[in-house]
Amino acid sequence: MFMPSLTAGLWASFSLVAWICASVNQAAYVVSHSAGERFKETWIVLVSCFKLDKRTLIALRQIVGIGVSLWAPLRLRIVSSSRSDLRLGLTAAILGLALTAPIFGACGAWVVYGAHDRIACNERGPMIVACIAVLAEESGMASISKRSLGLVASTIGACILLALPLQAQPGGGGQAAIDSDRNSPSHTRILEAHVVLQPDLSFAVTSTVRLKILRESAIRTLGQQSLSYIESLETLDVVEAYTEKPDGRKLPVDPAKILTRDAATGLNAIYLRDAKVKTLFFPDIEIGDTLVWVSKSRQVDTHFPGYFFYDVVFPRSVPIDTYRLIVDEPNSVRFRFSLRGQGLSHKIAEMDTGRRHMFDFKPTGWEADEANAVSTLDRDPRLTISTFKDWSDVGASYWAKMKDRDAVDGRIQTLADEITKGIGEKRAQAEAIDAWIKKNIRYVHVFLGSAGTTPNPPLTVLSNKFGDCKDHAALMGALLKAKGIASEQVLMSTGSIYRLPDLPIPPFDHVILYLPEFDVYNDPTASFSRFGTLPEGFHDKPVLHISNAGGRLARMPPMRAEDHVSVAKTKVSIGSDGTVKGTTQQLETGIFAAYARLTASQIQEHGREKAAEMVLRNLGNPGVGVFEATAPFDFSEPYKFQGEFSLYQKLPTPLDGAHDMPIGIPIDWRLGIGLLGPRIEGRKSDFICFAGKQVEEIEVTFAPGLALPRAIRDTNIDHKIFKLQSHYAINGRTLAVHREFTSNVAGQVCAKEIEAELTVPMERVLRSLRTQMTFPGFTPNDDAAQP
Repeated sequence: MFMPSLTAGLWASFSLVAWICASVNQAAYVVSHSAGERFKETWIVLVSCFKLDKRTLIALRQIVGIGVSLWAPLRLRIVSSSRSDLRLGLTAAILGLALTAPIFGACGAWVVYGAHDRIACNERGPMIVACIAVLAEESGMASISKRSLGLVASTIGACILLALPLQAQPGGGGQAAIDSDRNSPSHTRILEAHVVLQPDLSFAVTSTVRLKILRESAIRTLGQQSLSYIESLETLDVVEAYTEKPDGRKLPVDPAKILTRDAATGLNAIYLRDAKVKTLFFPDIEIGDTLVWVSKSRQVDTHFPGYFFYDVVFPRSVPIDTYRLIVDEPNSVRFRFSLRGQGLSHKIAEMDTGRRHMFDFKPTGWEADEANAVSTLDRDPRLTISTFKDWSDVGASYWAKMKDRDAVDGRIQTLADEITKGIGEKRAQAEAIDAWIKKNIRYVHVFLGSAGTTPNPPLTVLSNKFGDCKDHAALMGALLKAKGIASEQVLMSTGSIYRLPDLPIPPFDHVILYLPEFDVYNDPTASFSRFGTLPEGFHDKPVLHISNAGGRLARMPPMRAEDHVSVAKTKVSIGSDGTVKGTTQQLETGIFAAYARLTASQIQEHGREKAAEMVLRNLGNPGVGVFEATAPFDFSEPYKFQGEFSLYQKLPTPLDGAHDMPIGIPIDWRLGIGLLGPRIEGRKSDFICFAGKQVEEIEVTFAPGLALPRAIRDTNIDHKIFKLQSHYAINGRTLAVHREFTSNVAGQVCAKEIEAELTVPMERVLRSLRTQMTFPGFTPNDDAAQP
């Protein structure tokens, strides 16, 4: 009596769980093929609402597995009704628990994370398990032999189930076999630099780099290395370079194959004529090899005489194994240093000539960059060394090279008078000077410091009709001075950098102007922005004003939604044969106007009709059209941009079912997408966000005789950093849509913690933008027609 009960209990634990797993798997298979997106969205909603991570979900499924294992022998009545047999069956179920619960949990994880990757798994295993389990159940399990068969079959099936889902679990052993690139780098780096600092603050650096090749992709990306330097500022020599095999053999890089060439081309070469690059070609690279090179550079000139600084950032997206910086500091020098972030350490050793500082970095992990994140300079570990006393010291060092470059002579005075002729108000004069420079002086994109910090004389810039940022600032400063308008040069960092280093060093790569009389920052290189409108990504940044008084820190003002507005008005007509055509007019201010002017300039190059065709194709609505835009250098606002379109695809008539709503031919991002960026689950870094307002007005008019769409519910979302209002109305034969999205972020850096709060409401915004028109004869489901 003991063995049948024991067998029955074990069979219950294995076969029922295997059968349930197989059934769930088959259901997931069907769902993934018929409505896979909705299936995945359901889990996203569950995770968002209950804030469950993947491990928690797996644990919940294991708990369910435990309950099923304990409940199975009683519910299916496959043991006798005696208490002793029931206890034996229950004991057997508990004994089977150690296997069944993990199986069930693994299967649950498979369903959640791997249903859409079914091709990567063997589908026959679960199907066989289901068939065996059902056949055994239908037989009534009247004999021990059938129970034993069920036990064996279920055990085999459970093993198949256990093996398959492990392939789909993130981080599981099988995952690496399927996609080894997902969670590990293609190579690792060991870096070492030795800086020998002299009493006069000149220095030499010996660098050793070791790149360990872990995957084939790294052979192509790393097999050729380029080392850049500025010939007038430093020398660079390659001491040795070789491919190191796992057995210790070294295959040297042929010195004859180390190429030296100019680093810049075009107009940039005028400013970077002494920028050079040495290229190394490593021989016979295989997985497991290490690419090694040793280089030595020596400073021969400096932008900042009398100062020394050294700055290193350690991006988490770069697979650094270890990094060591050795700095020999002479007795006559005392520098300061800052260690920011985890993994950095410092030791010091006394020498006869001074002190040897040893800085070591060991990363805590590796991970890929997140979209729209702030710069690695703002978020990742950083080592900074400096002899600058304070930021005023940095400003004075810059100003020593830039001062007196805004001197006014006769030609500058004459030009300033011509530009401002008939304009009496000072701000209007400043606007006219700014517009003249943006239209007539081409901008050569050369970062400040990469080609010196001394601007060319204004008359030289006028003669060339081109210049870099410091040339533009000096020329505009001189023209403003000629009209009695004061200005200050302002140093800043471009890109996604919103934070200064912990110690004063010269980290800046761009210079603009500040006009204190109007309290306005202005970038004369921003060719398509009106006076006082900063380019996208320039707001809310730390800056350094420089003048005869030295330098003073400030912060540029954050964006205001009312300064950056885009209104897109689209009128669409649906013909009796289903043809779709119409017009879109956009009225833009702020950063939206700057982008529209840039687009207008590009249209002049590509052609008005070709550009319209490209925009329609990119929107997923191929057709023909034509753009009409205001002149690119018309800085009045709102800036007007208009397009006409006719789509190739007609709406099928008579109208029934659900159809996408025509949005016309807009040139901007849809509402909210460009301002708040993409959503990243589990963000680990702060991200960039913009303030602004986007309005979308659409009127769809239907020809007589066509069915009219059903009424659509309005949508209103009031989040703490944004608002969305979507209103729909049918007036006569016209469907009128009004959507308004306003981002009111306080600054241009949003904390990573707010990402979780944005996910669900921004998904509602996207659903609102995907709202469809539905016509009689169609019953909308939860995802169609309604936001």
